[in-house]
This record gives sequence, C-alpha cells and structure tokens, in this order.
Amino acid sequence: MEVSAEAGRSGASSCGGTRLEVYQLTGRPGVRAIGEIGLVTRTAWREALTRLLRSSADRLHVDMSRVAFIDVAGVTDLAVAAQSLSGGRRIVLHRPPPQVARVLAVCWPELGGIEVAP
Repeated sequence: MEVSAEAGRSGASSCGGTRLEVYQLTGRPGVRAIGEIGLVTRTAWREALTRLLRSSADRLHVDMSRVAFIDVAGVTDLAVAAQSLSGGRRIVLHRPPPQVARVLAVCWPELGGIEVAP
C-alpha cells in the first residue's frame, strides 16, 4: 500500500485496484473522498478523519459523492469520529453511498454527531 500527500490532496492510498484519494474542500471545513474505503485504504481514511477533527468548526463536511464503496469498518471510523465531537459540533456527510445511512441507523441509531445530507 502506498500513502502520499500531494498539493491539494491530504492523502492517497492504493493497492491492487483499490484506491482512495482524500482532498481538502475549498470554502468550508471538510474533505472530499474519492474511491473505495475498505481494508486496504483504511489507514488513509482514518488519517483524513483525524485531520478533519482538528478543525474547530461546528460543521465538518465530508463529500462522499464519489465513494464507490465503504465497508462497515469505514462507517465505524465515521461514527467514532462523530462520537469524539462535543459542544454541538457535527460531521455532515454529503451524498454518501446508501449503505452508510443503513449501517449508522442499525449500529448507532442514537448518534447525534453525524448528519447525512442528500
């Protein structure tokens, strides 16, 4: 697995055909994930979430519109990140794959630190 940082990109990970790229959003605090979030790319995903949580903004945005796949562990990382927020702060997921909302509803039905936006 290869993990690197490039201009405008906060992290990339790939192995075989599996790839994840994570970019900082412009104009609001957050990241854009592109690719697949699974076993091979989990380290890069966790690192991106850790960097995201360093922001002091109330709403942290994660654009997932170009995420082709996310496994339960990747959704768990989102839930754990949201649980670490305090003071009304929240993570706002934009256009995540359908399984994200389903896993959150089943495993963390009372989780208040995360919002799924269309």
